Amino acid sequence: MRKHLLPLSIIALTFLFSIIVYPSLPNEVASHWGTNGEVDGYMSKLWGAFFLPILLLGLYFLLTFLPNIDPKKENYKKFAGTYNLIILLFVIFLAMLHVGVLLFNLGMNINIAMIVPIAVGVLFIILGNYMPKFKHNYFVGIKTPWTLANEKVWAKTHRFGGKVFIVMGLILIFSAFFNGTAQFIVLLSVTFGGVFLLFLMSYIYFKKETK
Repeated sequence: MRKHLLPLSIIALTFLFSIIVYPSLPNEVASHWGTNGEVDGYMSKLWGAFFLPILLLGLYFLLTFLPNIDPKKENYKKFAGTYNLIILLFVIFLAMLHVGVLLFNLGMNINIAMIVPIAVGVLFIILGNYMPKFKHNYFVGIKTPWTLANEKVWAKTHRFGGKVFIVMGLILIFSAFFNGTAQFIVLLSVTFGGVFLLFLMSYIYFKKETK
């Protein structure tokens, strides 16, 4: 139970924060920002205050449950500490995002368009450092037909993928200082470029292994 204490406490604090600030929130809560950095989407006050905490709680229970139905569930024991850390990082990331959005709606001068890429970039860098520790499974990690088919290909792809994620994270942090359209272009380029490179390298590793 100790591994659940910190993430569940953080989730509980997001609910508590929502309850405290709820009376001061506007009737329509800003919930989405366009490529120009301006608000272009709204939610009702109730959904704006509690949607992310509810989503966070659901995702947490889903992520803690998935290893139980994975055919490779025994492998999770080999990187249990890393897996629990990754879950905690996602909880912290979404909790910080939720607090930032609500503070913005309370009138504080918070630049969501700058905070999000920095936070995602830091998350990518941390993931990149721990990615080589991921063991063969069907739910967490870089899943291509070739990594799922061969454990050696899985290991090589994740060692390479760790470096790719670190570079992607650094670029995303740097993109926070661009204007909205340029930032969006960088985000798309980094995402699709990184995915394509990892997909290609897993195939190359597989061809080498099958020889």
